[in-house]
Amino acid sequence: MSSLQLHFLNARGTFADLRDWIHDCLTETHQLAVQLMPLRSLDVVISTGKRVIKEKGHLGYAPGPGTIFVTVDPDSPALRANAVSSLERMFAHELHHAARWDGPGYGASLGEALVSEGLAGHFAREVCGDVPEPWEQLPEDEIRRHVGRAKQRWTQTNYNHGEWFFGSGDLPRWLGYSMGSRIIERFFAQHPAQTASRLVDADVGEFRASLEML
Repeated sequence: MSSLQLHFLNARGTFADLRDWIHDCLTETHQLAVQLMPLRSLDVVISTGKRVIKEKGHLGYAPGPGTIFVTVDPDSPALRANAVSSLERMFAHELHHAARWDGPGYGASLGEALVSEGLAGHFAREVCGDVPEPWEQLPEDEIRRHVGRAKQRWTQTNYNHGEWFFGSGDLPRWLGYSMGSRIIERFFAQHPAQTASRLVDADVGEFRASLEML
């Protein structure tokens, strides 16, 4: 059975009136997630800070098995607005990463990262409703321009993660997230009975053909 341990770094009271709301959001999302896929026990460290996604006011990170880090900016209007259950969607995304870490892992190659991010994004939709995130909405034509490059580098472990996913180089911001999301969509089109929760332990090789369809 999965237990969830939430650790608020709040010695200075920086969460103000948000602590209970964040606690409830994360707890309820975890309860929904464990009904869909196996999850082992987790420690979740929640802190405040400015290094967040400005469109959301928060940031999640699952660096390895059993641990998720969440950062929130209490001053962010986006955090307080929590549009389309933004905080819950982020946490569902990280819960899928956490579950995958206990299986095949996030992965070291570009292909593995595209699949892990694509699956996590679709799991957030599975839990919180089928609404794509901003980083999953790059135009199809823009994505297709870079498919050949992704095919060439699919198995490479020395790819630049910041370039592919955050636009730190010559690739568009969020390309990796949008491409990963489309890869999973193509896979679902060919396998309509599948879901992101059922595919949490799937091997990256199962999705290479879906890249070819983009």
